[in-house]
Amino acid sequence: MKLAQYFLLILLGFLINPTLSANNWENLFDHSQYNNAKISPDGEHLALSVRHEDRVILLFLERETMKTVGTVSFRANYEPGKFYWVNNERVVIQLVKRIYSRELPVSYGELYAVNLDGNKGEMIFGMQAGDSQTARGLRKKEATLSWGTIIDTLPDDDKHILVSSTPMSNTGERMASALKLNVYNGIVKKNYGKAPISFATFLANSDDKPVIVSGLDKNNDIKIYLKEKDGWKILPEGTVGDKVTPLSISESGKYLYTIDNYRQERHGVFKLNLENYSYTSIFTDKAVDITDIEMSTDEQTAYAIRVDEDYPAYIMLNKKNEEAITFKMLLQSFPYSKVNITSRTRDNSFYIVSVSSDIDPGSLYLFDKNKNTARLLFKYSSDIQSKDLQTMEPIKLTATDGTTISGYFTAAKTSKTDQPAPLVVMVHGGPHGVRDYWGFSSTVQYLALNGYSVLQVNYRGSGGYGRNFEISGHQAWGTLIQQDIYDAYQWLIKNNKASENSACIMGASFGAYSAIQSAALYPKTYKCAIANAGIYDLELMFEEGDIKDRRSGLSYLKMALGTDSEKLKSMSPVNYVEKIEIPLLLAHGEDDERAPFEHAERLREALDKNNKNYEWFVVDKEGHGFYNPDNQKAYMRKVLHFLDEHLK
Repeated sequence: MKLAQYFLLILLGFLINPTLSANNWENLFDHSQYNNAKISPDGEHLALSVRHEDRVILLFLERETMKTVGTVSFRANYEPGKFYWVNNERVVIQLVKRIYSRELPVSYGELYAVNLDGNKGEMIFGMQAGDSQTARGLRKKEATLSWGTIIDTLPDDDKHILVSSTPMSNTGERMASALKLNVYNGIVKKNYGKAPISFATFLANSDDKPVIVSGLDKNNDIKIYLKEKDGWKILPEGTVGDKVTPLSISESGKYLYTIDNYRQERHGVFKLNLENYSYTSIFTDKAVDITDIEMSTDEQTAYAIRVDEDYPAYIMLNKKNEEAITFKMLLQSFPYSKVNITSRTRDNSFYIVSVSSDIDPGSLYLFDKNKNTARLLFKYSSDIQSKDLQTMEPIKLTATDGTTISGYFTAAKTSKTDQPAPLVVMVHGGPHGVRDYWGFSSTVQYLALNGYSVLQVNYRGSGGYGRNFEISGHQAWGTLIQQDIYDAYQWLIKNNKASENSACIMGASFGAYSAIQSAALYPKTYKCAIANAGIYDLELMFEEGDIKDRRSGLSYLKMALGTDSEKLKSMSPVNYVEKIEIPLLLAHGEDDERAPFEHAERLREALDKNNKNYEWFVVDKEGHGFYNPDNQKAYMRKVLHFLDEHLK
């Protein structure tokens, strides 16, 4: 059977037999069969990213018939990453590459363009983009050792896109340039010059020119520059906040819209007058930071805000914009869900819509506005049924010192009703600027479906709850944060959702640190601890890993951890494993650059010296967390066996 026919049968028939093998919940960790779909500007075709034989390829389909009209697959271990329609016939793809030493595909910033029939494929940017021959009189396309990212697809220009080109380096701190790039031959039509700051993000105006750039300074603060006749000019100090995120420029070019917490506790939407620098708050939620902004697919208009005090909630900013009107209709059609428009036609007739929830890994729909109908294109994981999964419940509690702490509780699927199920306290990573949200989690569902309730805590230091809430976790990794997690477990006990002496603490990255730290701080509270990709020696973070390599990363470590050597030692569980009385499961990827493998080795050495009970699960070619589904499944089988041994 031809490849295109094979995928057509899947697309049309996956709903007929969407069964999950009885109790084979390992399917939760499979890569999604389908990754994304986008509609062409004229609405005639769909571009669809799908997985075939452990590789990702791109299919092009006729919208009306779903007939395949083109396919794109790559050799030399390349795969399509994000992709963008740049006109009615051509798509630009951000490539990723699978390399022998890593499971997780790596991006080298290369851009590839191809027509929907699969022809005229061309590497238009990156290391492999050089021409061996070129017509006389034409500028030559050149290979470049730079990371390329798309700034703007320039909807009114069928031949060009705006690209940010950052010269390669170990830290990514070199200055990026903004280029206008031909999508057919890769020739640079115009170089708009270099950004004045590292980690640059450009914004273009309605004339398709990059006129605003933001980036990180050495103190990990965000600075904004405006394009003037004589070059880039930094916004005057104090005009905006130091953690501002530029969103878009108004069509008139007079206003810049941002997300900021300027002179206030929480992040909201602001409007900056670019003529007189007056800065006005448009919307700030009373309880939480803004989670996301729904931007028009041309990235020119912000029309809705998402906030997550408990469940996702949307506030409309622009009620007249065509896309905003459609989005409001979609929210009514898909209640209790996260909703995003991923692409639309130029005339606003057809939309591709992503919908997900706590019991839905995600589905993509084709919405016909004229007929007011939504057609299911595919489910990301077609063999997972919502009816089999467990719902996630938002919770709020009061910590020991009176601070309100939020989190989520997912009850175990069990036939026993006389007592609470055993509990896994699952700690999120970060810890700063990160939080848990209501939504689908493969790990949460796997644990719940195998008889374990799951607690997720947005402890102090987490993002999303305002400036002071996050700052209160700075230099308190081993103390206050662990107290919040403990308090949340005690709250579950008081509310008959969990039992004493029937919980295991588990996490990855900072969550792994918390698991081991809490095992030492509360030796009688938890029955076991599971730690994956953890950091166990805080002083080592200043010596090893990719965070300390960047100036902004080093500034972050000083802010979040402090530089007091004795305090760092006191918050490093590797230094007092003698206090640990429970069995541990330690997992790590040998190629982890964020939390180097040396952390796990130092902890193991300390445990051996003190004759402590632990199990070991290490995988080569994996980095910060497990990417390969086989490795993830093997790890979770190990986790489940460990839990069954110590909690049941």
